[in-house]
Amino acid sequence: MKDFESILKYYKEELKWNPPFADALSKYSPDGLSGYLAMRESIENGHLPKKTRELIFTILDSLDDEVSGAKAHAVAAVEAGLTMEELVEAYVIVTIVKGINVLCKTGTQAIKAAEERLEEIKLAKGEE
Repeated sequence: MKDFESILKYYKEELKWNPPFADALSKYSPDGLSGYLAMRESIENGHLPKKTRELIFTILDSLDDEVSGAKAHAVAAVEAGLTMEELVEAYVIVTIVKGINVLCKTGTQAIKAAEERLEEIKLAKGEE
């Protein structure tokens, strides 16, 4: 079992995110936190490309109105090569099935976070 600090380090380095559930699980159910991380790590070398996995996490978090997770996963998705067009197209699909509220609430915030990260990446590369 990994210790709490190494689990949090994984989230901070991988997703630049401090999951809201980590404190409670580490305090009252460290095995639960380790189990959750084991599930997360089990897909890291799976069949889906990272950008696709992160897109799925983004959309699922948006459906649950989990803003911090949606933003973190959207940023991870664009860092893995997802384009803004692909991200927005996924939200169009969600809008068709679930309605405009997902896009209006969490979706726009995730899109904005992804745009900001792409701008940072472009600046770091010297692109405009």
